[in-house]
Amino acid sequence: MILLAALASVSGGAAAAPPARVVSLNLCLDQLALVLAAPGQLVGVGDVSQDAHLSARWREARRLPAVRMRIEEILALEPDLVLLDSYAPPHMAALLGRAGVRVELFPEAVTFDGGVARVRAIAAALGRSAAGTALADDMQRRLAALDADRQAATRPLAAVWQANGFTVSSGTLPDDLLRRAGFRNLAAERGLSPFAPLPLEVLVRAAPDLLILDGATSERPSLAEALMTHRAARRAFGDTRTLVMPHSLWLCAGPPNLEALDRLVAMRNTIERRQ
Repeated sequence: MILLAALASVSGGAAAAPPARVVSLNLCLDQLALVLAAPGQLVGVGDVSQDAHLSARWREARRLPAVRMRIEEILALEPDLVLLDSYAPPHMAALLGRAGVRVELFPEAVTFDGGVARVRAIAAALGRSAAGTALADDMQRRLAALDADRQAATRPLAAVWQANGFTVSSGTLPDDLLRRAGFRNLAAERGLSPFAPLPLEVLVRAAPDLLILDGATSERPSLAEALMTHRAARRAFGDTRTLVMPHSLWLCAGPPNLEALDRLVAMRNTIERRQ
């Protein structure tokens, strides 16, 4: 009994100690870990986090080793904690567990509130709860300060148009942010699936008040992205009703969403002044 008590005490102490070497392997988890981790605590992030088109914190990410979802690359960094999203291959968590590495799995966050909750959860996993509380509280405070309260009947109509003519509907982070900024989402009103194609002719006929494009090119460019700058769309809507929204601002739930909201609210105010 004495031996068991001693082991429990050691185990409890180890569990309470913050991890010293953390690897994060998901773009959205990386963004928060880069903000919340103590200096030197984060020793590797996913390679996608170094893409300036997709990552809001690509500069910080490029100071760390880029890690792919390969057990050899992960273990080479000797982590005592690995952060994975719930879509990570199940065998990866199993292999890491067998190697004695603690793994924390995080569900997808597709709303601003989900991002706030994820901030707190990642901070707790890092042993940085105070930092997580401060960041989460700041996010909620800044959200409350936005002038985004509008009745549904008066909200302007927005359409998101991305590579290959795809749009985003309900059940996605952009849809949540559009609603919070006082817009209706064309794709959601049409009952489209979360990520679905929106033909150019349908888009033009719908005549939304705002067309949201991703005008930048990524470090992994494709010919499909050229569709987003089609001349017919530019002529149909004009610059005054077109907003370029970088992927990095609303691809992941977290602090960058506040800049996305700022841009959306400013555009909504411009549209309403001209109506």
